[in-house]
Amino acid sequence: MLKVIFIVAFIINGTYTCLSQTDQISNRSPFNLEIKLAYNSSLIYPGVSIGVAINLKKASGYGNITGPSVTNHLLGLNLGWYHHPGFHDNLYLTAEWIIRKTGEKGFYSEFSLGPGYSRTFPGGITYKVADDGTVTVKGNAGYNYALFTFGAGIGHNFQELKNLPLSAFAKMNLLSMFPYNSTVYFRPVLEMGTRVRTNFLPETGRGTF
Repeated sequence: MLKVIFIVAFIINGTYTCLSQTDQISNRSPFNLEIKLAYNSSLIYPGVSIGVAINLKKASGYGNITGPSVTNHLLGLNLGWYHHPGFHDNLYLTAEWIIRKTGEKGFYSEFSLGPGYSRTFPGGITYKVADDGTVTVKGNAGYNYALFTFGAGIGHNFQELKNLPLSAFAKMNLLSMFPYNSTVYFRPVLEMGTRVRTNFLPETGRGTF
C-alpha cells in the first residue's frame, strides 16, 4: 500500500513539475520570425530592403513616465539596395543586433548595430587600359567593402489595437564602408516599411515586434 501511495505521489509530483515548466516556457517570448519589406533611400536615391529577424529575448518593465513596456532583443539579417544615378548601385548584406522597446499602445523605438558586406557597381561603363594602350570594356566592374551599420527607428505595432501581426516603421541607418580610398565612407540610409510576424500568438503577442 505504501508502495502504491509512493508511486502515485511520484506521478503527481512529476506531472506538476512538467506543467510548471510548460507554463514557464509559454510565458517566455515566443521564438518568432518577422519578415521586413521597406523602401530604402540613400539621401534622395531610391532602393529597397528586405530582411528577417528572430526574437531571442523579451523583458517587461515599467517607467514612471512611459508606463508599462516590453523590451525585445532580436537578431536580424538584411539585404539592401539603392541606386545612385551616375555614381553606383550599392548592394549590401548586414547582420544586426536589435533592441526594441514597445509601449502599451503599440508605439516602439529601436536601436541596432552590426557588421556587413557591400558590393558597389559603377553607374556607367568601366574601361580598362592594357600595357600596350589597348582599351577594353571591363566586365564585372565594382568594389567590395566591409561594412558596419548603426541604426535608430520608431514604429507602431498594430497587433496591440487591431489584433494584426503587422507593424509599420521608419528607421535611419548609417552605413560605414571601408576601406574607401584608404578612408571610411559614411552613407545615411532611410528605411520606411512594414514588418510581418509569421506565427501569430494573440495571448503572448504584445511587444514582439
